[in-house]
Amino acid sequence: MPDLTNRIELPGGVIVDFRREEVRGPGGMRIELRPRSFGVLRCLVAEAGKLVTKDKLLADCWPGVIVTEDSLTQCISDIRRALGAGGRDLIRTVARRGYVLVLPEVKPDPVVAETALPGALPSYWPSVAVLPFDEFGSGEPGGFGALGAGFAEDLTTELARNRGLPITARHNVFAAKAQGRSPTEVAALFGARFVLEGSIRPAGERMLINAQLIDGTDGRHVWAERYSVLASALATDQDDLVGRIASAVLGEIRLSGYAASLRQAPETTGVQELAWQALAHLRQHSRDSYLAAYAELERAVALGPTYALGHCVRGLLVACDAGMAISGTVGPHALSEAIEIARQGLSLDPLLPVGYQGLCLAHLFSGRFEEALLAAERCVAYGPGDALNLFFLSMGRAGIGQYAEALADAEQAMALNPVFPANLYGVTAIPLYALDRFEEASRYCTVSTERCPGYTFGYVLGAAADAALGRKETAAGRVATVLRRAPWITAQWPAFDHLYRRDPPLRARFLRHMRQAGVPGVQD
Repeated sequence: MPDLTNRIELPGGVIVDFRREEVRGPGGMRIELRPRSFGVLRCLVAEAGKLVTKDKLLADCWPGVIVTEDSLTQCISDIRRALGAGGRDLIRTVARRGYVLVLPEVKPDPVVAETALPGALPSYWPSVAVLPFDEFGSGEPGGFGALGAGFAEDLTTELARNRGLPITARHNVFAAKAQGRSPTEVAALFGARFVLEGSIRPAGERMLINAQLIDGTDGRHVWAERYSVLASALATDQDDLVGRIASAVLGEIRLSGYAASLRQAPETTGVQELAWQALAHLRQHSRDSYLAAYAELERAVALGPTYALGHCVRGLLVACDAGMAISGTVGPHALSEAIEIARQGLSLDPLLPVGYQGLCLAHLFSGRFEEALLAAERCVAYGPGDALNLFFLSMGRAGIGQYAEALADAEQAMALNPVFPANLYGVTAIPLYALDRFEEASRYCTVSTERCPGYTFGYVLGAAADAALGRKETAAGRVATVLRRAPWITAQWPAFDHLYRRDPPLRARFLRHMRQAGVPGVQD
């Protein structure tokens, strides 16, 4: 297998440098390749000569994220284009199954010494500098003047409201921009992992706002989006637009951080990397990923007993596992332990949203619905720009029976950041089922389990929704699937035992549908 810590040379003189995550053509010219496309290439090279299925590529390169096969097809096209004229021969399509990277000869290249950026943070660490947005047309009569600087200042403020995301001070970044420094130079100067830049320009009656998130280590585009608003409405729409951009940036930073943490060499892994690796594994909601997360957090707590994030992530992990029976290694009794662990982390840092996420789930699965909602509200208070926290608020509202409000929170989260963990489609199905929208609830649960196969909750709730629709065979199929994956699952696990408890008629209906679907352990 090729050495993925070094560089390899492909036919045609193309060099793939895995340490720098870049592709260079003959003569050393850098070839642009998006991070996701590079991740697909990494997977194909790791299995050179073997069939890599579409499901594996989607699971490995978009862990826990909802994407269609079109996204994978686009990445394959990008890679073939980057590899030059022979790209189609190097990457062969196996109809309806996947792809094979054919390497007649792979030549390892010696590791090239690298000089770390001055003041740079570890590659997994999320830190951002927001540059003033470039303006076009500000010299025209009625132009928008210093709007670009104001827009960047609003984004800096919005991002800075989220605990755990270091933001470079506005005046420092603005001064560097005035000196004509590039995004990579700004990153090196302030030790930022990412740089957010953009532009604003008029287009008839509309204003076009472009935003790009740049990898500060090499200048690659991690994320980019274009927004269009009526010029006359910009003043009133700016807050909403700033929120959407900030939420998208937070989501992309989280995904990049998780992926980078998992690439850390074991001998260089410290307490911070271990906590991020555990978060990356937790979001996959599989037995193996949970066991890996337990091991990483045990090491993290041993290395850094006063490191708040390690305890908070551990509290969330135990709450998820004790409530939904993912790994089968802990039982419902561990919910009280999850509460204590999360509280220990919050005693070290009372503003970490992930600590309140763990408290929210542990209280919810314990039937303490008001306490769960209070913890969810604190998630949003301390991480207001993070769409993920709105999903926890949705769960908290559903716990006390506010189903319309819970659905509104989930839909707002989806609108803010369309790239979110796949299991949260299953969370959105909770109020959908309660509101008699069974078809949507069934579909959302299907998406959650297809992209996150270990997510036990999605199978059970999806089975209930199918039973409500009279699709007994489909419902029974979901139950059979979850029992193969987690044979210890019964309706008495906390995630199911406490669902809809505040609404007796709805609870009775849910029990009836679970019984019809064949979920074991249903009791009136």
